[in-house]
Amino acid sequence: MFKLKPLAAVLAVTVAVSMLGGASAAYGGAYNAPAGSGELSLKQIARYNSAKEAIGKNGVEIVSYDAVSQKAFTVNGDKRSMDIIDFSQLQAGSTSITNIVYGADNNNLIKRILIQSLGEPAFDDVTSIAVHPDLDLVAVAVLAVKPNVGHIAFFNKNGDYLKKVTAGFHPDMLTFTPDGTKLLVANEGEPTDGTYADDPKGSVSIISLAGGIDNLTDANVSDVTFDNLTLADIDANVRIFPSQGGVYHKRSEFPNGNNWSVDFEPEYITVDPSGTYAYVGLQENNAIAKLDIVNQKFLHVYGLGYKDHSLPGNEIDISDKDGIAIKNYPLLGAYMPDGITMYQAGGKTYLVTANEGDSREYTDNAAEYTEETKLGKLKPKLQLNPSKYGNANQSTLDHFLSQFTDDKGIGALKLSTSVYDAVYGETGSAVHDALYTFGARSFSIWDADNIQAGPVFDSGSDFERITAEQIPDFFNLDNEGNAKDKRSTSKGPEPEDVKLGDINGKKYAFVGLERVGGIMVYEVTNPQAPHFVTYVNDRSFAQLDTSTDIGPEGMNFIPAANSPTGKPLLMVAHETSGTLLVYEITTALGQYQVNAKMDSVYTINTKPNGIQTMTVNANVTGWTNFSATVAAVKVHAGEETVVFKQLRSGAQVGLAAVRKDWDSGDNAAAASFNVQAGDVVEVYIVDNLTNDPTVQPIVLQ
Repeated sequence: MFKLKPLAAVLAVTVAVSMLGGASAAYGGAYNAPAGSGELSLKQIARYNSAKEAIGKNGVEIVSYDAVSQKAFTVNGDKRSMDIIDFSQLQAGSTSITNIVYGADNNNLIKRILIQSLGEPAFDDVTSIAVHPDLDLVAVAVLAVKPNVGHIAFFNKNGDYLKKVTAGFHPDMLTFTPDGTKLLVANEGEPTDGTYADDPKGSVSIISLAGGIDNLTDANVSDVTFDNLTLADIDANVRIFPSQGGVYHKRSEFPNGNNWSVDFEPEYITVDPSGTYAYVGLQENNAIAKLDIVNQKFLHVYGLGYKDHSLPGNEIDISDKDGIAIKNYPLLGAYMPDGITMYQAGGKTYLVTANEGDSREYTDNAAEYTEETKLGKLKPKLQLNPSKYGNANQSTLDHFLSQFTDDKGIGALKLSTSVYDAVYGETGSAVHDALYTFGARSFSIWDADNIQAGPVFDSGSDFERITAEQIPDFFNLDNEGNAKDKRSTSKGPEPEDVKLGDINGKKYAFVGLERVGGIMVYEVTNPQAPHFVTYVNDRSFAQLDTSTDIGPEGMNFIPAANSPTGKPLLMVAHETSGTLLVYEITTALGQYQVNAKMDSVYTINTKPNGIQTMTVNANVTGWTNFSATVAAVKVHAGEETVVFKQLRSGAQVGLAAVRKDWDSGDNAAAASFNVQAGDVVEVYIVDNLTNDPTVQPIVLQ
């Protein structure tokens, strides 16, 4: 390990407390997958089985957690219910509730509220759930039979039904603002099956809770549509669909005027920390809309553009007949995110998206329409233009087209027919000059102030390379079948949701893969330079039933301070199997125990993240010695640094660092500070000191 001068080491440790960024991991191995840093490990410590009868959609879909009551609240589409699971028995080091099965002897842990049993004729199904950050309040998105408007049902945390308010058409994802004064609801406005002419407007409902739940009525609900927008407010690359017949129209030639008000279908919402703005995913439109919450209006719709799979790093597997073959192809992937979240770094706001992909299909007065087709069927209309791609010439494109003659193998790849430049030849048929696929098979990070510039980071081909290397026999499996490589022709592993969590001063992204299953973990503290940490998948591939965990849909990250075990948790709801997994997250690098030594002049406590503190007692002032012992639980290469940090009223006023190899056994470390009563000294151990400002120290305890 590179050795620093003492002053440089101290300065580097100072930065470690707040930054802790990371550089990209090296690639290697049979499938050139990134090497995970392994700095975190996820261990399953609890599991809820909702007793779903068979695999399929609409099982346990979304989960929200309440730290006060230590309950998880889920929506169960299979039973059209809200399920409440009590995790208060899950204590530090305990796995006593590893397997909770609804209806079994431990049924005292479970409460199920059937939405159709509440005496509300309009209540038909449930889609999403959110727990209020402070109040004894749970909100559930409730569907009515189409084409009627939906509702938001409110409960207390014991599951007692309180009241309802009206939302928009087809309410789905919902979230409270950080201060809890408002609830935002994404209303998809989906058309009625079989009669596309009945297509309501998509919207976001803003529900004010300032007057309290007792005074809440429909008068406190504002339904914000896209009516106020003009074409100038919508980026040119936003996918807007025709209003009838499946006929493509130029943006300036919409047959019924403003078509975006009914075509935009809000999918997901993330709110900035101030509660001023929200960013709303429009999945099928490959776009994100910015919502002014205060003034209750949409400001702009940003097109996300397309991922160029001809470029190195963006390789993709597109055939279910050739095993694992991750290559560059002349394809443009529409990001089409499902889950969206945000964080702030360096004074800027960044959006993080799980780029799932989705297509349009509907029936309009008995006329079937789908934008989805197979590459082989589209071949007669292809005149690919190399200017559409960053790394392709005409000979490359011609060679690609020569590799298939029908809709088998490469020709089975699913493409969109809705995005192309219409060039009319002698036959009068439209010609496609580029190939557009659904989803980007990745997660991306976007600068919220410059979305049009494209992502500042994209995980490229990582997900397929990692799963190919770690579970090659199950590469690109479906969530309702065990045929290897099946999903290569359509969206691959299909990233569904993404959640962020703070652990030991770093920011981590957790991305769920809906099809093959499992969670990808990346460290994203520096938005421009994330790195892969680990991949965990507890699916039993030998089984295809509800005894295993298939189809991760929604997730919930629980920081250590709110966790019943004292360590961070990740809850993962599985739609296909109807199960909920609870992972405990631990720091895997180093594994040291740093324990402050008892002394009469200070009092020892332990923070939720495991770092110990020594608080100076009353009537103690002047130079004081602080001591700790270090025990290596797991041997770690090189030298490490024990850090003593002095805080006064929360602000750092002193720092000492002791650098050595702490793996040889129990060792003592000490530092002296000039203190006042009430000062706090934190002690912990870090590693990875370098002179590279982009690589910050790693907290080992």
